[in-house]
Amino acid sequence: MDWKKFRNCFWRVPLLAFIAGLLYIPCYVRIVLRFGVIAPGEIDGTVSLLTSGGLMVIFLLAGWLILLRSQTRREIFVSSSLVVAYGLILWAIQMLTGSTTGPGAVFFLRMGTPLEWMNFPSVLSLYLTERIGITVPFLGFLRFFVPWLLVPLGDRGNARG
Repeated sequence: MDWKKFRNCFWRVPLLAFIAGLLYIPCYVRIVLRFGVIAPGEIDGTVSLLTSGGLMVIFLLAGWLILLRSQTRREIFVSSSLVVAYGLILWAIQMLTGSTTGPGAVFFLRMGTPLEWMNFPSVLSLYLTERIGITVPFLGFLRFFVPWLLVPLGDRGNARG
């Protein structure tokens, strides 16, 4: 395994996650306010779901086109695993410290900015519960693994050289 090669590409998916995280909320709010407001204070769940999923797909494809197109699957896996690990570690620390409300929750909210764009599984879980009455407990947890959806987009070649 060539560690120099991985050192030069490990930052790509974390950079994608950071930029997508910063762009997600402003884009989501604008789209939902434009197309999803049914009545004052009431938002259409379908528009919210489609907006969340659409933005996730856009960020995945744009990130792949801009940052990852020349990367192998292994390189993308290593890079995206950093974001997956970050999300899981952040979640575990938040749960272990019980920081779900107050200033601690605000800290974790800010630290979770690079993970915002991956909320589609959570929104889908909420949608299924509200609209159909189906509860899928693990579905929201799958959001942490969204960066791995980039792996199949990588080159099949094992190593470039």
